[in-house]
This record gives sequence, C-alpha cells and structure tokens, in this order.
Amino acid sequence: MFRVFLQKNFWELVWTFILRELKIKYAQTYIGIFWMLFPPMMAVVVISFFFGNLMKVSNEIPNYTLFAYCGMMGWYYFSFLVSYTSISLMQNIDLVHKTNIPRIVIPLSKALTGMLDVLVWLSIAIVLKLYFHLPINFSMIFIVFVIALNFFVGFSIGLWIAILSVRWRDIYQIIPYIIGLTMLVTPVLYHLNMVPENLKLFLYLNPVAGVIELYRHLIANTDEQLILFVPGFVLAFIILFVGILVFFKNEKKIAETL
Repeated sequence: MFRVFLQKNFWELVWTFILRELKIKYAQTYIGIFWMLFPPMMAVVVISFFFGNLMKVSNEIPNYTLFAYCGMMGWYYFSFLVSYTSISLMQNIDLVHKTNIPRIVIPLSKALTGMLDVLVWLSIAIVLKLYFHLPINFSMIFIVFVIALNFFVGFSIGLWIAILSVRWRDIYQIIPYIIGLTMLVTPVLYHLNMVPENLKLFLYLNPVAGVIELYRHLIANTDEQLILFVPGFVLAFIILFVGILVFFKNEKKIAETL
C-alpha cells in the first residue's frame, strides 16, 4: 500500500500534476506567480501597522513584526493545505472516474503546490531577520524539517476532510470554521505567556502551535520549551497515517460515490 510512495513513476506523476495546478492557478494573470508575494507582503504591512503601531503589541514582544510573521507563515500554509486538499477530489471528479492513477496523487499534488508559497514566505522572513540584526546560523538548516512538519499537519486534516466529504458534502461548509478556529486557538499573533497555565495543555496538543513555535525558534530566535509540543506532532502523524490507510482502503468507493 505504502510502496507506491517509493516508486519513481508515482513522483513523476505528482510533479506533472503540480505543474498542471500552477498553470491553471496563474493562467491569464498579468503578473503570474508573482501573486505569491502578495500574502506575505500584506502580512508584513498589517502586522507592522495595525499590531505594531496602533495596538502597541511590539512594545511587549521583541521584534514583534518577525515574531508575528512567523506565526502567519505557519498558519497560512496550514490553511492553504486544508483548503486545497479538502476540495481536490471534488474539483477533479473526471480524473477520479476515468483514470487508473493512484488517486492520492490528486490531493497530494494540490498540497505540494503550496511549497512555492512557503519558499516566498521564508525568503521574506530571512529579509526581516536580517533587518532586525538577528544572526543566521547553522540551525537554520532545520527549517526544512519544520516546513515538512507544517505540510504533514495540514495535509492530514485536509485529507480527512476530502475523504469524509465524498459521502457527506456538507462537510465542506465547516472548512472556513476550522481555519478560523485554528487561528484563534493557535498563538499566531500572541505569545504563549499570554495563555493561562491551565489552558496551555491544549496548545501543546495543537500541532499547528508547535510548528509556529519551531519557525519562531529558528527565525526569530525565541526560546520556548519545544519538547512540550511533541505529543501534538505525534497526534498529527497518527491522524495522517490512519487517513492514508483509510484513503487507500476506500479508493474504489470514492470513485464510485463521486
């Protein structure tokens, strides 16, 4: 079942689908893939002006623009993964019905297109890091690991929604609420110290919070007890593993139901 992920032809097919998705997404636009710059640039403006100047949050948290930007980067990719993966099967009904390709290629390729967006976000994060005179050291190489974690966390939720929504179409309606709730219960724009001690356990079980704190540790040089977020990551991998098993087991039923 999982051997398909080790096959060269599988990843060549995924790459073909990724290119297809990018062409569809940016076709007939004036600036093409440069639209990827818009979300991170807007994040910098909103964080700096609204939270930094109007709400004076920057007085309480050092390098707040970079601190909050790291939170927005992790949350943005999570929301991208959940949104695009969850609707991938419904958007490609013809492919699900008419082709004999491993159907998990469809949600997987949708999710992986967001990697380009993450690289753009990361590039601006490095610029901000230099702006605040923070050193870039060898530990930054582990950012690849954090991006992978970010992917697994978002893809696990998106894949489950894609599977369940094949039978229960109303599930699509909860996607905006999942994304919105995630931002509220995740320290995207605020510090962990602002959360009461009796509620921190819920944050430690939130893998998105762990991803964001890892970004901040590597980019904004924050110092948190990252080991406390391990249970949340384990939970995310269990959800992903079971989701992939369920997907492969019900692959034919998915095609028949859509």
